[in-house]
This record gives sequence, structure tokens and C-alpha cells, in this order.
Amino acid sequence: MIPGSLESGEPLGFLSAFRDFKVWIKRYFWLWIAYQTLKGITTTTVIWVPLAYMYFK
Repeated sequence: MIPGSLESGEPLGFLSAFRDFKVWIKRYFWLWIAYQTLKGITTTTVIWVPLAYMYFK
């Protein structure tokens, strides 16, 4: 079978796309939360803390 092809009896349409999207959301939701947390911490430490330090000094 070709990777990515439909299994026998698997419907093609909105419902299968929605089901696949729900599986994708469940799989990657916490990875996205971790990424946003690390991005926020990095931005705060590298940009905002030095700017605030220079402003108030």
C-alpha cells in the first residue's frame, strides 16, 4: 500500500478530515503549549528584562 493512501473502506470527506484534525490536535497540543512557554520565557529574558533594566537605571 502507498503511504498516505486510504485504507479500504475509509471514507473520504469532511468527517474523516475532521477526525484526523482532532487526532492531530490531541497529539500536538501540549507540544504547542511547551513551545509557547519557552518562547515567552526566552523573549522576556533576552529582550524585555534588559530593556527594563536600561530604562530604570
